[in-house]
Formats: sequence, structure tokens, C-alpha cells
Amino acid sequence: GNVLTGYADGTFGAARPITRAEFAAIASRFDALEDDTDSQFSDVSGHWAKSYINSAAKKGWITGYSDGTFKPDQYITRAEAMTMINRVLDRRVDAAGLIDGYKVFPDNQESQWYYYQVIEATNYHKYAERAAMSDMEKWTTILSDKTWNE
Repeated sequence: GNVLTGYADGTFGAARPITRAEFAAIASRFDALEDDTDSQFSDVSGHWAKSYINSAAKKGWITGYSDGTFKPDQYITRAEAMTMINRVLDRRVDAAGLIDGYKVFPDNQESQWYYYQVIEATNYHKYAERAAMSDMEKWTTILSDKTWNE
């Protein structure tokens, strides 16, 4: 369906940066919207994406900031985007699930909140079957980077 939509003026805005609200709306359109979700954030009341944001929050795909806001019109960072994608796809790993040889980046420090999100999203890997999708992955193999022209 209409996972990606344009703007009311008929434009698509392909070269524009994407906001947190727009990204939450895209993620929410991959699944059914949760009905009657109370707002978990102090700054989404009356926002065009309120139902998408609240649905994604109820599913655990997004979180806000420590001050109770979501900042829907702020541009989303790469770390925030990959975290949301990982959550939508039930992809998760922690130190216990990693094996030697995973790709690291000098600007992705273990002290950062997104450290494991970056590792999960940037390493092509296999993992052992999980009892529940909410369980952490236990990696079994790190694969060569996928090429998309196969």
C-alpha cells in the first residue's frame, strides 16, 4: 500500500531530510495501526502523525527523550533510524550474543546508547534460532557484506 506518500501540494520531496514523525509513519504503515493509543509523548497532540507515532510507541518500535517529548519535526539521525528498523524487524543483539570478527567503526563507541544497534544493522550475520522474537540473538556466523546485484 501507501508506505511512502507525498505531500499535500503534490510533491514527493525525495531530496529532503526526513523527520522523526515521517519515519515513524513509514514504519507504522508496514503493519496495522494500534487503535486508541494514548499519547506517550508531551509534544504530539494535534500533530498530523500522532496516530502513527503512538502506534509505533505502543509496539515498542520508538521511544522518546528523557524529558517526555518525541520531537516529531526534528530530523531523524542515522542511529535513530537504524534502531527503529532493528525494532520493526525484531533484530537485537548484546555483548553475550556477539562472536569475534564483527565490523566496528571508530565513531561507534560502546558507551553510546546506539552501540549495539549499529553493530546489529551493519554486520551481515546468521544467528541461532530464538525461543521468542523478543530474545537477543546469539550470532553463529558473520557473512561477507551482501551485494545487491546478485
